[in-house]
Amino acid sequence: AVRRPAFERVWIAAVLLAAVLSACGAPSVPESGRSEPRAGATVADLRCPVRGPFEASSGYYSQFYEDYVLAYVFRDVKQGVYVDVGANDPDVASVTKYFYSIGWRGISFEPIPELVAKLGKSRPEDINLGIGVSDSVADLTFYKAQYSGLSTFDAAIMQRHKASGITFEEIKIPVSTLNAVFDRHPLVHHGITFMNVDVEGYEKQVLSGLDFARYQPRVIMAEATAPLTESPTHSAWEPILLAAGYRFAMDDGLNRYYVHASQIDLLPRFLEIAYCVGRDKLTKRIKLDGFKPVDDVQ
Repeated sequence: AVRRPAFERVWIAAVLLAAVLSACGAPSVPESGRSEPRAGATVADLRCPVRGPFEASSGYYSQFYEDYVLAYVFRDVKQGVYVDVGANDPDVASVTKYFYSIGWRGISFEPIPELVAKLGKSRPEDINLGIGVSDSVADLTFYKAQYSGLSTFDAAIMQRHKASGITFEEIKIPVSTLNAVFDRHPLVHHGITFMNVDVEGYEKQVLSGLDFARYQPRVIMAEATAPLTESPTHSAWEPILLAAGYRFAMDDGLNRYYVHASQIDLLPRFLEIAYCVGRDKLTKRIKLDGFKPVDDVQ
């Protein structure tokens, strides 16, 4: 028998699942706005929130599905607390802008000086820190890319980008651990709703600097592919989370989401929104197991 490529198998499975669910009564999709599913809803009556285009006009601001997923999971949280490691721009492709706009507050880490200044102006009620995060306190070389989202502390990743023509500026940046920062800021002492880690290959160092016995974000999301590729990288840092009592909840093709064992009741919501993400990807012709268009598949 001919063995189909992994992507094709996932795609066919999703189409078959959609057909089965349709026969059972497919979830209705509202024309606009966000749904409030009733308690105990099944996939047969799940109403998926509309994601819309990947731009601010949709009401979501992240580059992919990040705030769409988290807004669904925490739809009943009115004043949550977030931690954004690698916050980048406060308005463009931001994971946390949506949450700031509805009254949440948090701590943002961003080592690029110009972006820290923008964060300070756009998020005056957040704690905006112009430092990096690692597993120790030090001054490290930071490779600031011409495209800010590709900036990194990882020299090997910088070299790969540089070989493709991307230019970098080397600057010295102070770094600290999450423990040291959290100890100084009471905002997180009563709990962290979610933490986002988007650090271009530096995830293991970031997570290694957190004492999970003291600080346990309810959900941790981390970019889980090598920069600009769909090659998975989570094997380098996922064991840290699993050892700390986190359970894998979802993969949107770019990021992986983990729920602490004490928050296991959130898993059904991830199951629901994963279905919605899959439907939206089908509409947009995005790979179900990645973030690139289907047409890019060879």
